[in-house]
Amino acid sequence: MISSNCFTFKYHFKIRRLYKFLYGFLLNVEFCHNKNHRTLEFKLDKQENSYGLLSVILTEADYMPAYKSKLKQQAENANMKGFRKGKVPMSMVQKMYGKQLKMDTFNETVGKAVDTYLKDNDIKPLFQPIYKGDFITPEQVGGDQTVQFELLLPEFDLNLEGVNADTFNLTVTDADVENTITKLKESYPTKKDADEAAKGDLITATFKAVEGDFEKEGAAFDLDEKLAEGVADQFVGKKVGDVVTLDITTMYEDNNRLSLFLGTEDADKFVGQFSVEITKITRSHEPEMNKEFFDMVIGPDKVSTEEEFKTELKKTISEVNAQAIDGVTNDNVRNGVVEGTSIALPAELLKKVYMQNNPKATEEEATESLGKFEEAVKWRAISDKVFADNDIKVEKEEVEAAALVAIKAQFGNFMGDEDERMGEFVQNYLQAENGKYFEQTYEQVYNEKVFNAMKEKVALNAQEVDLGQFEEILTKRNEQAAN
Repeated sequence: MISSNCFTFKYHFKIRRLYKFLYGFLLNVEFCHNKNHRTLEFKLDKQENSYGLLSVILTEADYMPAYKSKLKQQAENANMKGFRKGKVPMSMVQKMYGKQLKMDTFNETVGKAVDTYLKDNDIKPLFQPIYKGDFITPEQVGGDQTVQFELLLPEFDLNLEGVNADTFNLTVTDADVENTITKLKESYPTKKDADEAAKGDLITATFKAVEGDFEKEGAAFDLDEKLAEGVADQFVGKKVGDVVTLDITTMYEDNNRLSLFLGTEDADKFVGQFSVEITKITRSHEPEMNKEFFDMVIGPDKVSTEEEFKTELKKTISEVNAQAIDGVTNDNVRNGVVEGTSIALPAELLKKVYMQNNPKATEEEATESLGKFEEAVKWRAISDKVFADNDIKVEKEEVEAAALVAIKAQFGNFMGDEDERMGEFVQNYLQAENGKYFEQTYEQVYNEKVFNAMKEKVALNAQEVDLGQFEEILTKRNEQAAN
């Protein structure tokens, strides 16, 4: 069973990237054909545990025409001292660039050939083919060559009808609403000025070094447990205009917190006595059940009475937890399907893939992580099969729509559907960080469609729960994911 959702999807993305890399790279390779170019020889040896060994047999005739073309192009663009551009002797060009050009052409030939072979024969390895053996050096390129790749080719039977998974029907009670209101009041207190400072108040003050010229106006800090022992007591009972003198180095036990408080990275140089003149005292109060509170929680002008507020809050609680229920249900479906599906995988090849994907990992770390990595690989194989068997498609418009939801979740209600720049925002988001967010959003839509297809076939066992019971389920799930 996959106990860690984060771990699973960490590899989920990486596996997909490897798969995309294979086809993205090979499809864009420049390759020169010769009319008499022979068809390369291939041999695919499918072995146990989903292991495949692909052998590619080449002769010089397979890549020499393309190599000579590249060499000629290099000569035409060569610019060396003592020669006019394009007039450098071919022997010199070949001596300087020949080995690397031949190596590059050889690799391109193999890449193009492997891609074509896999597509023509409808072979879909789960990962980018792994080169087997020592890499060929430029000095070794020549004559007949056999290049081998290791492939992960899972073959398994998938029976979704035999899988059982728990899901939940949530009932939000009036007591749940009242408990939520209590928590909201703690999170969104009303701020009011106070005459005298008390523990828990926010103090705004001017800090000034008794010796030296440092002065900081408008510095604010809470009279709470973050202060060093005894510091808060020096401010309790003080009023605006009062001055407290203290050793600045004793205010916080952590100098990093002092740096943040003073707004400078040079807090270490501030030593000795500081005068602290109080300019404002702010106290938190429980907010009233009024329109200001309603607008802050639900949104501007959506409700006007306490009854409407509670009705809308109950609806919001249900909607928010519906997403969480869907996430837990998906976890249960995934775990049930993986547990109920037998897929034999080659341990050594998995370890190679893991090490290539995590080059800084030690052998010991790879061995420890291999079990969870194998579970993630099984899930990818299963989800890809469901995707293919159900003829699922992920359209560009669906990715853009999901990206819009993500943008609105990040920026709240500051953006509307009618915004003329909405399309521009979406495109910028999807293209940011070299397409990182496109990949994540694509993966999100992909997963939703795969899970929806699975949930139509697996047996979902619905359990009736209230909010407190479901929060316990979520807590347990998060604890398992952390281990």
